[in-house]
Amino acid sequence: MNIPKTMKAGVLYGYKNLTLQEIPVPEPKENEILLKVGACGICGSDIRYYYGENAWALHTLGFNEPTPGAAILGHEVAGTITQLGTHSSEWQEGDRVGALAFKSCGVCEFCLRNLPNLCAFQHHIGHDGRWKEVDYAPGGYSEYMPIWKDKIFSLPEHVSFIEATQLDGLAVAIHAINRSRLTIGESLVVVGSGAIGLLVAQVGITLGAGKVMVLDTREKPLNIANQLGIREARKINQDNLKKEIQDFTNQKGADVIIDTVGTGKTITKSLRSLNRFGRLVLVATTEDEITIKPTDLAGERIITTSANNLYRNYPQAISLLASGKVQTKPFITHVFPLESLGEAFQLALDKENNDVIKIVLVP
Repeated sequence: MNIPKTMKAGVLYGYKNLTLQEIPVPEPKENEILLKVGACGICGSDIRYYYGENAWALHTLGFNEPTPGAAILGHEVAGTITQLGTHSSEWQEGDRVGALAFKSCGVCEFCLRNLPNLCAFQHHIGHDGRWKEVDYAPGGYSEYMPIWKDKIFSLPEHVSFIEATQLDGLAVAIHAINRSRLTIGESLVVVGSGAIGLLVAQVGITLGAGKVMVLDTREKPLNIANQLGIREARKINQDNLKKEIQDFTNQKGADVIIDTVGTGKTITKSLRSLNRFGRLVLVATTEDEITIKPTDLAGERIITTSANNLYRNYPQAISLLASGKVQTKPFITHVFPLESLGEAFQLALDKENNDVIKIVLVP
């Protein structure tokens, strides 16, 4: 394939300093391929990086870390293989693939326990400070992107690149549901109905949740939830969150609550809305201090977190999307060319006032 010398890329240099510029097209190294990016989603974590917060470190390590000086944002990526690095002959130029956006070290205690998502030394496409000896940390806000050959997965022809950008979030949703140990017939409440929340709810339905409710402060995502077959979609403020959950569960409390918002109020109110033996899983976290009482955990109630996803969750996500059991197209509200990154990102920064759920960039 004819590959140009330079490409457009959205590079984050630091706090609120995101620039669309022309940079050299990277060469794939050994055991890598070069992807011609077909589409890349703007994730909520990208917004946090823009504001100087390292979402990966907070969710995985439990503390903030500086981000790299020159990082191409974007980890929700799908595209076409355009060049093979050495030892990558199992793939062919022209193959359509989705990208699993991180690779762990393989030798730390967590990798050896098959928990690569908890590896402190992992490299992550689109963010994180682990990249060394590169001019630009690779990411999907670009026309071309290198990726490890063992972290790409074939896409069915009927799954578009735009839809496939949400495989990353779907893998996160699968892992969060697995962390909750949801069993058939249990009630599931999802706090926050952005892309991740809508994916979590769909996975819960697929795995046999007895009744599912999503909560949000905005009408738009609740209407889309209804389109996706989620019948109980209620508008709330953080003060009446507990009441809505109690009403939904006939005052029993929810068996599983997945909190995709992660503020102090949503965490404490969700914890106090659990049924006995209920599980609260935080997909988003905060550095703010919160106050809980030991009695909030009485009755074997559990609060835990969900960090990213396991490797196996990505091909599982492809299966769910390809089968139609989970849909992503209804909540992709905006699609922009990469050249319009500035306009797209401004919408994402103020999603509440722009009826934004998910924005996708197309180079």
